[in-house]
Amino acid sequence: MGRVKAIDVTPKSGPRFGPAGSRAPKKDELRPHVHGASTRRFMRWAAVTIGTLAVAAPIYWAVSSGWITATIEATHAGILKTTAASGFALREVRVEGRGETAVADILAAVQANRGDPILGIDIDGVRQRLKDLPWIETASVERRFPDQLIVAVTEAEPMALWQRSQKLFLVSREGAVIETANLGKYAKLLIIVGEDAPKRAQDLFDILAQEPELRTHVTAAVLVGKRRWNIRMDNDVDVKLPEQGALEAWRHFADLNRQDNLLDKDVTVVDLRQPDRVVVRQGHPQPAVDPATPAKSNET
Repeated sequence: MGRVKAIDVTPKSGPRFGPAGSRAPKKDELRPHVHGASTRRFMRWAAVTIGTLAVAAPIYWAVSSGWITATIEATHAGILKTTAASGFALREVRVEGRGETAVADILAAVQANRGDPILGIDIDGVRQRLKDLPWIETASVERRFPDQLIVAVTEAEPMALWQRSQKLFLVSREGAVIETANLGKYAKLLIIVGEDAPKRAQDLFDILAQEPELRTHVTAAVLVGKRRWNIRMDNDVDVKLPEQGALEAWRHFADLNRQDNLLDKDVTVVDLRQPDRVVVRQGHPQPAVDPATPAKSNET
Protein backbone atom coordinates (compact mmCIF):
# COMPACT_ATOMS: atom_id res chain seq x y z
CA MET A 1 0.00 0.00 0.00
CA GLY A 2 1.17 3.49 -0.68
CA ARG A 3 2.24 5.91 1.95
CA VAL A 4 -0.13 8.79 2.84
CA LYS A 5 1.42 12.16 2.44
CA ALA A 6 0.49 14.63 5.09
CA ILE A 7 -0.47 18.16 4.04
CA ASP A 8 0.07 20.93 6.51
CA VAL A 9 -2.96 23.27 6.40
CA THR A 10 -1.84 25.51 9.23
CA PRO A 11 -1.75 29.08 8.06
CA LYS A 12 1.67 30.12 7.27
CA SER A 13 3.15 32.82 9.34
CA GLY A 14 5.35 35.33 7.72
CA PRO A 15 5.84 38.92 6.98
CA ARG A 16 2.79 39.18 4.68
CA PHE A 17 0.07 36.89 6.02
CA GLY A 18 0.87 36.07 9.55
CA PRO A 19 -0.28 38.13 12.51
CA ALA A 20 3.11 38.14 13.97
CA GLY A 21 4.60 39.78 10.98
CA SER A 22 1.76 42.26 10.10
CA ARG A 23 2.88 45.55 8.63
CA ALA A 24 1.49 48.74 6.97
CA PRO A 25 1.04 48.53 3.22
CA LYS A 26 3.76 50.01 1.20
CA LYS A 27 3.22 53.39 -0.45
CA ASP A 28 3.13 51.97 -3.94
CA GLU A 29 0.52 49.43 -2.87
CA LEU A 30 -1.96 52.27 -2.18
CA ARG A 31 -1.63 53.96 -5.56
CA PRO A 32 -4.44 52.16 -7.34
CA HIS A 33 -6.90 53.08 -4.58
CA VAL A 34 -5.80 56.72 -4.33
CA HIS A 35 -5.82 57.28 -8.07
CA GLY A 36 -9.35 55.89 -8.26
CA ALA A 37 -10.69 58.41 -5.69
CA SER A 38 -9.03 61.36 -7.42
CA THR A 39 -10.56 60.33 -10.72
CA ARG A 40 -14.03 60.17 -9.21
CA ARG A 41 -13.66 63.63 -7.61
CA PHE A 42 -12.48 65.09 -10.91
CA MET A 43 -15.40 63.55 -12.75
CA ARG A 44 -17.86 65.00 -10.25
CA TRP A 45 -16.27 68.47 -10.56
CA ALA A 46 -16.32 68.25 -14.34
CA ALA A 47 -19.98 67.23 -14.33
CA VAL A 48 -20.94 70.15 -12.08
CA THR A 49 -18.94 72.61 -14.18
CA ILE A 50 -20.44 71.43 -17.43
CA GLY A 51 -23.93 71.58 -15.93
CA THR A 52 -23.36 75.09 -14.66
CA LEU A 53 -22.06 76.25 -18.02
CA ALA A 54 -24.98 74.61 -19.74
CA VAL A 55 -27.37 76.70 -17.63
CA ALA A 56 -25.35 79.95 -17.48
CA ALA A 57 -24.37 80.21 -21.13
CA PRO A 58 -27.92 80.74 -22.47
CA ILE A 59 -28.63 83.23 -19.69
CA TYR A 60 -25.44 85.16 -20.45
CA TRP A 61 -26.28 85.23 -24.14
CA ALA A 62 -29.82 86.40 -23.45
CA VAL A 63 -28.59 89.27 -21.26
CA SER A 64 -25.60 90.33 -23.34
CA SER A 65 -27.49 90.24 -26.60
CA GLY A 66 -30.36 92.31 -25.20
CA TRP A 67 -32.88 89.57 -25.87
CA ILE A 68 -34.30 89.72 -22.33
CA THR A 69 -34.58 93.51 -22.38
CA ALA A 70 -36.19 93.50 -25.80
CA THR A 71 -38.62 90.80 -24.73
CA ILE A 72 -39.61 92.68 -21.57
CA GLU A 73 -40.04 95.95 -23.48
CA ALA A 74 -42.12 94.25 -26.14
CA THR A 75 -44.31 92.64 -23.50
CA HIS A 76 -44.70 95.97 -21.69
CA ALA A 77 -45.57 97.77 -24.91
CA GLY A 78 -48.14 95.12 -25.70
CA ILE A 79 -49.77 95.51 -22.30
CA LEU A 80 -49.89 99.33 -22.67
CA LYS A 81 -51.40 98.99 -26.12
CA THR A 82 -54.08 96.76 -24.68
CA THR A 83 -54.89 99.30 -21.93
CA ALA A 84 -55.13 102.08 -24.53
CA ALA A 85 -57.51 99.99 -26.59
CA SER A 86 -59.57 99.51 -23.42
CA GLY A 87 -60.08 103.28 -23.04
CA PHE A 88 -57.02 104.31 -21.03
CA ALA A 89 -55.62 106.49 -23.81
CA LEU A 90 -54.63 110.16 -23.52
CA ARG A 91 -57.36 112.44 -24.82
CA GLU A 92 -56.78 115.77 -23.06
CA VAL A 93 -54.04 117.67 -21.18
CA ARG A 94 -55.42 120.24 -18.72
CA VAL A 95 -53.03 123.01 -17.70
CA GLU A 96 -53.50 125.11 -14.55
CA GLY A 97 -51.48 128.13 -13.41
CA ARG A 98 -49.96 129.00 -16.77
CA GLY A 99 -49.35 132.65 -17.54
CA GLU A 100 -46.13 133.36 -19.39
CA THR A 101 -45.28 129.80 -20.47
CA ALA A 102 -46.54 128.88 -23.91
CA VAL A 103 -48.97 125.96 -24.17
CA ALA A 104 -46.78 124.45 -26.89
CA ASP A 105 -43.83 124.35 -24.50
CA ILE A 106 -45.89 122.53 -21.89
CA LEU A 107 -47.16 119.98 -24.41
CA ALA A 108 -43.60 119.45 -25.62
CA ALA A 109 -42.56 118.70 -22.03
CA VAL A 110 -45.34 116.12 -21.71
CA GLN A 111 -43.94 114.21 -24.72
CA ALA A 112 -47.20 112.37 -25.42
CA ASN A 113 -49.75 112.48 -28.20
CA ARG A 114 -53.48 112.00 -28.25
CA GLY A 115 -54.22 108.28 -28.19
CA ASP A 116 -51.02 107.26 -26.41
CA PRO A 117 -51.48 104.91 -23.41
CA ILE A 118 -51.98 107.13 -20.38
CA LEU A 119 -50.27 104.53 -18.20
CA GLY A 120 -47.17 104.82 -20.36
CA ILE A 121 -46.56 108.51 -19.52
CA ASP A 122 -43.48 109.04 -17.32
CA ILE A 123 -44.92 111.35 -14.64
CA ASP A 124 -41.59 112.12 -12.96
CA GLY A 125 -39.97 112.84 -16.32
CA VAL A 126 -42.77 115.23 -17.31
CA ARG A 127 -42.51 117.04 -13.99
CA GLN A 128 -38.76 117.53 -14.35
CA ARG A 129 -39.03 118.77 -17.92
CA LEU A 130 -41.66 121.30 -16.85
CA LYS A 131 -39.43 122.61 -14.06
CA ASP A 132 -36.64 123.07 -16.60
CA LEU A 133 -38.74 125.62 -18.51
CA PRO A 134 -37.67 129.26 -17.89
CA TRP A 135 -40.77 130.55 -16.07
CA ILE A 136 -41.88 127.48 -14.14
CA GLU A 137 -40.74 127.14 -10.51
CA THR A 138 -42.92 124.20 -9.39
CA ALA A 139 -44.98 121.64 -11.27
CA SER A 140 -47.29 118.76 -10.45
CA VAL A 141 -48.53 116.11 -12.89
CA GLU A 142 -51.45 113.78 -12.26
CA ARG A 143 -53.28 111.13 -14.25
CA ARG A 144 -57.03 111.47 -14.11
CA PHE A 145 -58.44 108.24 -15.45
CA PRO A 146 -59.44 107.23 -17.91
CA ASP A 147 -58.01 109.78 -20.37
CA GLN A 148 -56.87 113.09 -18.79
CA LEU A 149 -53.50 114.43 -17.69
CA ILE A 150 -53.63 117.31 -15.20
CA VAL A 151 -50.64 119.68 -15.20
CA ALA A 152 -50.48 122.39 -12.52
CA VAL A 153 -47.60 124.88 -12.58
CA THR A 154 -46.43 127.83 -10.50
CA GLU A 155 -44.60 130.47 -12.49
CA ALA A 156 -41.95 132.86 -11.25
CA GLU A 157 -43.08 136.33 -10.21
CA PRO A 158 -41.01 139.05 -11.91
CA MET A 159 -39.54 141.39 -9.31
CA ALA A 160 -37.01 143.65 -11.00
CA LEU A 161 -34.67 144.23 -13.89
CA TRP A 162 -31.08 143.47 -12.93
CA GLN A 163 -28.48 145.64 -14.64
CA ARG A 164 -25.20 143.82 -15.10
CA SER A 165 -22.39 144.54 -17.57
CA GLN A 166 -24.56 147.08 -19.37
CA LYS A 167 -27.29 144.48 -19.91
CA LEU A 168 -30.67 143.97 -18.28
CA PHE A 169 -31.97 140.64 -16.98
CA LEU A 170 -35.40 139.86 -15.59
CA VAL A 171 -35.20 138.38 -12.08
CA SER A 172 -37.80 136.74 -9.86
CA ARG A 173 -38.53 137.30 -6.18
CA GLU A 174 -36.35 134.30 -5.41
CA GLY A 175 -33.43 136.05 -7.13
CA ALA A 176 -33.36 133.74 -10.16
CA VAL A 177 -32.86 135.03 -13.68
CA ILE A 178 -35.93 134.48 -15.88
CA GLU A 179 -35.10 133.95 -19.53
CA THR A 180 -37.35 136.04 -21.74
CA ALA A 181 -37.02 137.72 -25.09
CA ASN A 182 -39.52 140.50 -24.30
CA LEU A 183 -37.96 142.74 -21.66
CA GLY A 184 -39.97 145.71 -22.91
CA LYS A 185 -43.04 144.23 -21.26
CA TYR A 186 -41.36 144.75 -17.88
CA ALA A 187 -39.88 148.19 -18.49
CA LYS A 188 -41.72 149.65 -15.49
CA LEU A 189 -40.07 147.31 -13.02
CA LEU A 190 -37.50 148.72 -10.65
CA ILE A 191 -33.88 148.39 -11.81
CA ILE A 192 -31.40 146.90 -9.36
CA VAL A 193 -27.62 147.15 -9.70
CA GLY A 194 -24.90 145.16 -7.96
CA GLU A 195 -23.34 141.68 -8.10
CA ASP A 196 -25.49 140.23 -5.31
CA ALA A 197 -28.46 142.54 -5.89
CA PRO A 198 -30.94 139.80 -7.00
CA LYS A 199 -30.34 137.78 -3.82
CA ARG A 200 -30.69 140.82 -1.55
CA ALA A 201 -33.51 142.60 -3.37
CA GLN A 202 -36.40 140.81 -1.68
CA ASP A 203 -35.44 142.23 1.73
CA LEU A 204 -35.17 145.70 0.21
CA PHE A 205 -38.58 145.40 -1.44
CA ASP A 206 -40.12 144.43 1.89
CA ILE A 207 -38.68 147.63 3.36
CA LEU A 208 -39.86 149.85 0.51
CA ALA A 209 -43.35 148.37 0.70
CA GLN A 210 -43.78 149.79 4.23
CA GLU A 211 -44.26 153.23 2.64
CA PRO A 212 -46.43 152.54 -0.44
CA GLU A 213 -46.81 156.17 -1.52
CA LEU A 214 -43.08 156.77 -1.45
CA ARG A 215 -42.42 153.42 -3.14
CA THR A 216 -44.18 154.62 -6.30
CA HIS A 217 -41.41 157.20 -6.80
CA VAL A 218 -38.55 154.64 -6.63
CA THR A 219 -37.00 153.78 -10.01
CA ALA A 220 -33.73 152.02 -9.12
CA ALA A 221 -31.65 150.65 -6.26
CA VAL A 222 -27.89 150.16 -6.14
CA LEU A 223 -26.30 147.67 -3.75
CA VAL A 224 -23.15 149.35 -2.44
CA GLY A 225 -20.30 147.15 -1.29
CA LYS A 226 -22.68 144.19 -0.89
CA ARG A 227 -23.78 145.85 2.37
CA ARG A 228 -26.32 148.65 1.88
CA TRP A 229 -28.59 150.31 -0.68
CA ASN A 230 -28.75 153.64 -2.47
CA ILE A 231 -32.28 154.38 -3.67
CA ARG A 232 -32.82 156.42 -6.83
CA MET A 233 -36.08 158.39 -6.92
CA ASP A 234 -37.92 159.42 -10.08
CA ASN A 235 -36.67 163.03 -9.74
CA ASP A 236 -33.03 161.78 -9.66
CA VAL A 237 -32.64 162.21 -5.90
CA ASP A 238 -30.42 159.54 -4.31
CA VAL A 239 -31.44 158.33 -0.86
CA LYS A 240 -28.58 156.60 0.98
CA LEU A 241 -29.84 153.95 3.40
CA PRO A 242 -27.66 152.64 6.24
CA GLU A 243 -26.45 149.05 6.50
CA GLN A 244 -28.22 148.62 9.83
CA GLY A 245 -31.65 150.07 10.54
CA ALA A 246 -32.60 150.56 6.89
CA LEU A 247 -36.34 150.22 7.63
CA GLU A 248 -36.28 152.89 10.34
CA ALA A 249 -34.29 155.21 8.04
CA TRP A 250 -36.76 154.72 5.18
CA ARG A 251 -39.69 155.50 7.46
CA HIS A 252 -37.90 158.60 8.73
CA PHE A 253 -37.35 159.77 5.16
CA ALA A 254 -41.07 159.25 4.43
CA ASP A 255 -41.97 161.40 7.45
CA LEU A 256 -39.61 164.16 6.32
CA ASN A 257 -41.09 164.13 2.85
CA ARG A 258 -44.63 164.35 4.20
CA GLN A 259 -43.72 167.25 6.48
CA ASP A 260 -41.41 169.27 4.24
CA ASN A 261 -42.07 167.99 0.70
CA LEU A 262 -38.40 167.08 0.54
CA LEU A 263 -38.62 165.55 -2.90
CA ASP A 264 -40.00 168.78 -4.29
CA LYS A 265 -36.99 170.78 -3.16
CA ASP A 266 -33.76 171.36 -5.04
CA VAL A 267 -31.79 168.42 -3.57
CA THR A 268 -29.74 165.64 -5.14
CA VAL A 269 -28.77 163.50 -2.13
CA VAL A 270 -30.47 162.61 1.13
CA ASP A 271 -27.97 160.78 3.33
CA LEU A 272 -29.59 158.71 6.09
CA ARG A 273 -26.53 156.70 7.10
CA GLN A 274 -26.11 158.59 10.38
CA PRO A 275 -28.71 157.52 12.95
CA ASP A 276 -28.86 160.97 14.59
CA ARG A 277 -28.83 163.25 11.55
CA VAL A 278 -29.96 163.71 7.97
CA VAL A 279 -27.51 165.19 5.49
CA VAL A 280 -29.06 166.87 2.47
CA ARG A 281 -27.08 167.97 -0.56
CA GLN A 282 -28.58 170.74 -2.66
CA GLY A 283 -28.71 170.48 -6.38
CA HIS A 284 -27.87 174.13 -7.05
CA PRO A 285 -26.45 175.62 -3.87
CA GLN A 286 -26.89 179.36 -3.54
CA PRO A 287 -23.61 181.29 -3.79
CA ALA A 288 -22.37 182.88 -0.60
CA VAL A 289 -23.34 186.56 -0.23
CA ASP A 290 -20.54 189.07 0.47
CA PRO A 291 -21.87 191.45 3.12
CA ALA A 292 -19.73 194.26 1.64
CA THR A 293 -21.54 194.04 -1.66
CA PRO A 294 -24.85 195.92 -1.66
CA ALA A 295 -27.82 193.93 -2.75
CA LYS A 296 -29.35 194.89 -6.05
CA SER A 297 -32.86 196.18 -6.01
CA ASN A 298 -35.49 195.34 -8.56
CA GLU A 299 -37.30 198.51 -7.84
CA THR A 300 -37.33 201.12 -10.52
